[in-house]
Amino acid sequence: MSVKKLLIIALVVAAAYYTFGVKGFSPFTKKIRGDVQLIALNGETKTLDDYAGENGTLIFSMGTWCPHCVEEIRFMKSLTEFFRLHKIGIVICMDGDNNDEIHNWVYKQDLPWDWKTVYWQDPLYDELHITKRSVPYLTTRNQKGEITFSNAGAFFTNMISHISLEMLKSNK
Repeated sequence: MSVKKLLIIALVVAAAYYTFGVKGFSPFTKKIRGDVQLIALNGETKTLDDYAGENGTLIFSMGTWCPHCVEEIRFMKSLTEFFRLHKIGIVICMDGDNNDEIHNWVYKQDLPWDWKTVYWQDPLYDELHITKRSVPYLTTRNQKGEITFSNAGAFFTNMISHISLEMLKSNK
């Protein structure tokens, strides 16, 4: 097979992945139900809508075993004031070997008080069509409940602020 044919196949596969997103759905037309139940680290059960920001929500999936997640938190913390100013809710969905490990990880990262940290919720991830192997994973949900961005990987400060601004634009 020629190099040209391989490049064309690679471009088609990349375009299909971009268009149809993870597990075959378009992340830009799917909605996340707001009534999905989430269990916070303090034991409270609330819905995703309860934790939503006025202008949208960033839902980060992280694992205690993931070194990239620690880096991601550091970059996100530098944007705390940006999130507050723009009324963007932050939900951190954590997975680990046990609850103590999750609590220790969250405490060590010194997450801002207004970020909502919850345990890994299978119903939420059924909604998002992702697995625990996908961390770190970011999904943005605008005020209408629509996914405006959904992808795995570390995003860092500039990309997170860009994604957030795009989410804010989608609210207009």
